[in-house]
Amino acid sequence: MKNKFWIEDMPKYSIVIFFILNGLSMYLYPGGNMNDIKQSNYSFIYNFFSDLGMTISHSGENNIVSCVLFNTSLCVIGICFTMLFLSIRNIFSNYKILSFFATAFGVYGALSYIGVALTPSNLYLELHSFFAHWIFRSLFLASMLYALLIMKTKDFENKYAFGFMLFGMMVLAYVFYSEFYLQNPRLFPDSLIKHVIAQKLIAFWILIAIYFYSIGLGKYLFRKKKSLKDSSPFGKNNY
Repeated sequence: MKNKFWIEDMPKYSIVIFFILNGLSMYLYPGGNMNDIKQSNYSFIYNFFSDLGMTISHSGENNIVSCVLFNTSLCVIGICFTMLFLSIRNIFSNYKILSFFATAFGVYGALSYIGVALTPSNLYLELHSFFAHWIFRSLFLASMLYALLIMKTKDFENKYAFGFMLFGMMVLAYVFYSEFYLQNPRLFPDSLIKHVIAQKLIAFWILIAIYFYSIGLGKYLFRKKKSLKDSSPFGKNNY
């Protein structure tokens, strides 16, 4: 399976890289959050992920090292997810239109990770927010379409379809919770911790969910390959 690396292997490698680079970035972050410039170091409950990607921290100090580490981790995730969605675009060949849109939304969501990385919030806040919002919106749409495709595909375990549905609903719930329920943390400081915790939970959820789905895709392709091999007129020794 020529795409095995991008489907089964790279997702787990990219997640490990993401956590390592983010851990280093948090450790090196000088300090401050949007409502408290005197805060020392990085706070897991008062600092957004995007604070790590700023060139200058909220405390006014140079944050270039943390910025490079964090934004590199986003680019790794963006490239990995892009290649993953492109690698599985031909799996659902019987449903080309649905597969096209699922791939398009998946790739757009993946590229939005790179968009976030290239637009530090202290320099390009409007663009940064645009890409950040479309990560979640695009992945929600992609997840619903992939759930439908899996349910329509013979021999693909439906538990992965239900998993995609749950994934999509969690992402949608986060969008509504953060954008329509919670107040602006700049104007209402007490809302900051709720925004930050919700963001981190959904970010981790996306990474873990994509990893498990990549395992499911790998298993399906392995079974499909084995079935084709067994049905070959040359028998099981045909590779």
